[in-house]
Amino acid sequence: MKSKFVSEFISSFKMNKKFIIVDDDSVNNLICRKVINLVFPEAEVLAFTNPEKALLYIKSNYADSFGKKTILLLDINMPILSGWDFLKEFEGFDARIKEELKIYMLSSSTDQLDKDRANENKNVCGYIEKPLNKDIITKMLL
Repeated sequence: MKSKFVSEFISSFKMNKKFIIVDDDSVNNLICRKVINLVFPEAEVLAFTNPEKALLYIKSNYADSFGKKTILLLDINMPILSGWDFLKEFEGFDARIKEELKIYMLSSSTDQLDKDRANENKNVCGYIEKPLNKDIITKMLL
């Protein structure tokens, strides 16, 4: 069932190409934006350094939408709200909102516990170690 969801998501995403980056490090956000635009020059890329603002944006912009398939890159270690706390908040969102987002943890953490925790979360599609690169972006869509 998850593979069908992923296939449909990727098919829809290829038409719209939208990314959201949630990371308190503005330099990393800039790097991610550049890498994404190298692979997908027409992609819409939104970056948030404040995870609470990202949650509000998602809640208000995806509540009544269909076809806004978006890849969300989420950092783990952030001072205001950690990536794990973000996921707890996201879990409470309506199913229609959750279906529009494909979340990847993007972190400098090499801790296996973080990787395991990400893999166990039903809202997380994968774990990526920083820095983001063109190969990783391409593999996300295979």
